[in-house]
Amino acid sequence: MTHFLFCVCQLGAEPAVKYELAALRPELRFAYSRPGLVTFKSPTPVAPDAPLPAVFVRAFGASLGPADSPERVFTMLAGTCPVGQPVRLHVWERDVSRPGEEPPGFRYGPRAAEARAALVAAWPEGQHPLLAGEVAEPGDRVLDVIVAEGEPWWVGYHVHGPGHSPFPGGRIAVDMPPEAPSRAYRKLEEALIWSGAPVRAGDVAVEIGSAPGGASYALLRRGVTVYGIDPALMDPVVLDYRGQPPADNRFIHLHRPMSMVQRADLPSALHWVLMDVNLAPQVALITARRLAARPRHALHGVLLTLKLDDWRAVRHVPRLLASIAAMGMEEVKATQLPSNRMELFVCGLTRAGRQRLTGH
Repeated sequence: MTHFLFCVCQLGAEPAVKYELAALRPELRFAYSRPGLVTFKSPTPVAPDAPLPAVFVRAFGASLGPADSPERVFTMLAGTCPVGQPVRLHVWERDVSRPGEEPPGFRYGPRAAEARAALVAAWPEGQHPLLAGEVAEPGDRVLDVIVAEGEPWWVGYHVHGPGHSPFPGGRIAVDMPPEAPSRAYRKLEEALIWSGAPVRAGDVAVEIGSAPGGASYALLRRGVTVYGIDPALMDPVVLDYRGQPPADNRFIHLHRPMSMVQRADLPSALHWVLMDVNLAPQVALITARRLAARPRHALHGVLLTLKLDDWRAVRHVPRLLASIAAMGMEEVKATQLPSNRMELFVCGLTRAGRQRLTGH
């Protein structure tokens, strides 16, 4: 077994990862880093199924080090995996820039696909059967291969379970329709997939800071009626949206600041509160609390994007999550999604939300 742990994060978030790990796992010592990749040394062997509840870590596992060929990868695999054990292969690219600032025409995938093809072509099927597909299932032993231009592959492994994304590197694939008004569409779709928030057709949501309408459009396409609060203009594709029966959902624009919205302006049955505004987290939560903290028996949860002034704000995250729990949320979890910039996504579920999610 290896004594090293790898953590993959957004490019630039390495200081936040180091801070989190110092608090969560004080026995670890920083070992090595590249943009979007940080490794740590443990005094004891790193278990491939050990949890790591770190907000700014998208993927993690036991670290095996660099490899310059498929043969070297398979040698590493043989040293950690019993013969006959099926293996899931995850190959992905490290971030090349902050989300939304990629070079013109750039997209993630081709470099990882090339590396995966080389590994699959040489795969030692007689020793470790390769599981079909890339989406991990609970209990899978996953071989992690991280690629970057001009560098050797970085290799690790983990056992898929709570805290691990089923997708390679935690990069969630979202097909963004060309008419979507903004990248907020992608952010919300990633958020719903990551959190598993039980948003259903027929639900009613309020979005604070809805313009120009990317997140609202994602909800509308899911059959949700959306009340958008924003003094700015909404995209016509949102304003003109009309859902199909039985949802018959639509968008209602409250064209004014949140401070001017009255309770009578909002629906009596409200299932979800969303917010993605350029305010300090403490100020933003005061705004969200106006809606979520009132007695609303139909409320299922909150879906909040909180902005960070700088990476040192990571020290405030536990207090922010406690503040969201105080809104009546029985379950609160947070992460930095692939499309988040210097921000994090928080999902809070009420008792009604948890009951819908679990079925009991």
